[in-house]
Amino acid sequence: MKDIYWLSQIQYAEQALVGKKLFILSQLLQDGYPIIPGFVLGNNLWRKFLRLIDASLLTTYDQDYRSRQAFARNSRQIIEQTTIPQIWQTEIFQAAQQLNSPGLILQPFVTTPDRQNIRENTLWRSHTCNCNGEALNTALKSVWSELFSASSLIYWQKLGLSYDLIDLAILVRPLKSAYASGTVEISDDFLEIKANWGLEHSLLQGDTEPDEYYLDRDLRQIIFQHLGHKNYAYRAKNVGLSAPLDECLETYLPADHLATTYVLDPEAIAQLIELTENILEQQSEIKYLVWNAFNSSLNTPLHFYCTQFSDRLISHSAIADKIAQNLSVPKIPPLLSGMAVSPGTVQAEIAVIPDLALHLPPISPGAILVTKVIDPQHVSLIKQVKGIITEIGGRNSHAAIVARELGIPAIANATDASKILHHGDRILLNGDDGRVYPATDDYQISSPALKGILSPTYPIGTKLMVNLAQPESIATASKLPIDGVGLLRSELMMADLLSSQVLAQWQESFQRQFVATLGNYLRQFAAAFSPRPVFYRSLDLYGKDSLNPVLGDRGVYKYINDPTLFDLELEALQTVTAEGHHNINLILPFVRSVDEFKFCYRRLENIGLTIHDSFQVWIMAEVPSVIMLLPEYIRAGVQGIAIGTNDLTQLLLGVDRERSEFSDRGLNANHPAMHKAIAELIKTAHDYDLECCICGQAPVEHPDLIDKLVQWGIDAISVEPDAIAQTYKAIARAEKRMILNERRNY
Repeated sequence: MKDIYWLSQIQYAEQALVGKKLFILSQLLQDGYPIIPGFVLGNNLWRKFLRLIDASLLTTYDQDYRSRQAFARNSRQIIEQTTIPQIWQTEIFQAAQQLNSPGLILQPFVTTPDRQNIRENTLWRSHTCNCNGEALNTALKSVWSELFSASSLIYWQKLGLSYDLIDLAILVRPLKSAYASGTVEISDDFLEIKANWGLEHSLLQGDTEPDEYYLDRDLRQIIFQHLGHKNYAYRAKNVGLSAPLDECLETYLPADHLATTYVLDPEAIAQLIELTENILEQQSEIKYLVWNAFNSSLNTPLHFYCTQFSDRLISHSAIADKIAQNLSVPKIPPLLSGMAVSPGTVQAEIAVIPDLALHLPPISPGAILVTKVIDPQHVSLIKQVKGIITEIGGRNSHAAIVARELGIPAIANATDASKILHHGDRILLNGDDGRVYPATDDYQISSPALKGILSPTYPIGTKLMVNLAQPESIATASKLPIDGVGLLRSELMMADLLSSQVLAQWQESFQRQFVATLGNYLRQFAAAFSPRPVFYRSLDLYGKDSLNPVLGDRGVYKYINDPTLFDLELEALQTVTAEGHHNINLILPFVRSVDEFKFCYRRLENIGLTIHDSFQVWIMAEVPSVIMLLPEYIRAGVQGIAIGTNDLTQLLLGVDRERSEFSDRGLNANHPAMHKAIAELIKTAHDYDLECCICGQAPVEHPDLIDKLVQWGIDAISVEPDAIAQTYKAIARAEKRMILNERRNY
């Protein structure tokens, strides 16, 4: 068969048929480097298979996410139902038998028309199967189907490509249990090695926290290392001839003592460094390697094999930055401590302003602001400073939310900070541990940055979305592996304009300015994230004179008392939607009754927003009455719910969300009553075919809640930008555990 190429025999003239990466792997293997052998199903086989499919069945789709998901499901179903010609099946299976392995792994390698190689492990996962003809056909179709996942379609659209222009080659290699596996990331001066027990699936899928080793390339010495949490691993499962279609990959729990043992000893690390440097002499553009390590028996030397590589770093943070951050721990006592609410470290002069409401002098750009509290009308100050220290507040305060989004280090609940610290002094603020130190020349500053990954390492079914408020965040956030903006906070986005005049004093010219400003912001978000949806939450402004702002004149109730501002928001939404931005949607905040929703919906109808099929109107599910009345809301026109755990927690449990002592005693979003409330909301939403998203801090502050959310069937989880990486991994782990549990129960 012309489309089968043995990795040990690929020639230069065949590079275009297999792609650059597989050609390089082939050359390394032929030059004697330890590359796991196998054969390649070339690009042309994929194109021949496409020609077997009726092109009319793979129709185009609209740019909204519902159409895209429907197209993805339909396309993958068509591939599953299309028969692979018998001659192909026979020759591929005969080649597989020559690998002399009961299990196989099919690894995709994708190339664009301009011959740009793509990091396959970020979007398209490998598939495993037993060495059986039927199982091999199923696995082959599964790999091809990956090109039609919803996330793949978004990726092709970003590149301006269609599926029929993509080259896809597949490396088929033996699946054998490994002693250990991991990755090597390479910079000019440093190496970062990650290692875990068993095959690489647990690492690439985010199931475990691997050991990490950071090394100086010139000295070949470890600068520091971090022991991971490796209580979960993968190995090959030999099912034999009796059950050839069974899963050939299984999970296992490493022995207890291995959880506290480093995977690689100094000898193994030296061996891996030597292999890496030798490969780099041959292929200097490589920046990332995936490796497997095998041994013939216990206490024998490891043998390392490379399975794939990339010419780009996978991690978001540069290796040098990680090393600098680890080494930058002061050896001096802190001046004060508080609650860490936004990560990063900064050293600068401080501006002490005890009460911003009473006195607001000019603040030097680049200063660290020390004050009692930052109210919404003063949020714009955050953009001027390098760091924030407040005496009251918590992770859910307006200041903390904006600081995290903009990457500004901040601590809250720092008692008497304005008395302990003196205006003009230089200090060092550590937003990672919530401590303030005297300034020092020896301290290495870590730049605040989004934690973790820029690209996913394993596909997830639960949508992951981001909470935003600041247009300055668009450039970075739009590149994250997300499905859209789950919550666009209007009151923080419009804080500058809203604080300049009270509503009663607004003139016609100022109203026009509001509509123009909001419309401009909405266009920016809609364009940057298109075709992914953007859910704009209309203004939730508290009454300043209320004795209890949380329970006072706010949310939709405020619209009924004076609809002026809400009508201006709807005008901006209608203008932007009519211009062709069909990914903008509306969430109504703090809805107390069905009548309140009906009031808003009538105004949407009057301005013409409801005539747009793509435009959806949701409500925040944060007032407990929504739990009981959701069916009535749906009948009134609600098309989705966003669970706001911050307000729902304090209203359901009767606590102040800003007082940490309540949370410390278990009165938080992880309370059993909250579990029942959230589960009920999800169930009711699904009973009525309604989408349900959770967008409070609960999944970040209580990661174990994500397991429950996935089990209950949450459609989407929306978190702040700095929590995207950890939430992505938590969702992947939760979905994997759920699948495994279902298999065990079955």
